Amino acid sequence: GIELAKPGTDEADPEAAAAVVEAARAGGLLIGKGGGHNTSVLRIAPPLTLTVAEAEEGAAILADALHAAG
Repeated sequence: GIELAKPGTDEADPEAAAAVVEAARAGGLLIGKGGGHNTSVLRIAPPLTLTVAEAEEGAAILADALHAAG
């Protein structure tokens, strides 16, 4: 997974994680939050049959979601 922290700190940022999950979903990528209700960890679990093109598309959507969340 990917853990998000507040800028300049080691403090977890569950609000940013929720924003990334929603932005990714809006872009067509389904990811989740792992580790409990108030977590800042993004859970990414692609299928075993993932193609290179699909991986690149998913990575681009995730990058856009991370940028959109700030």
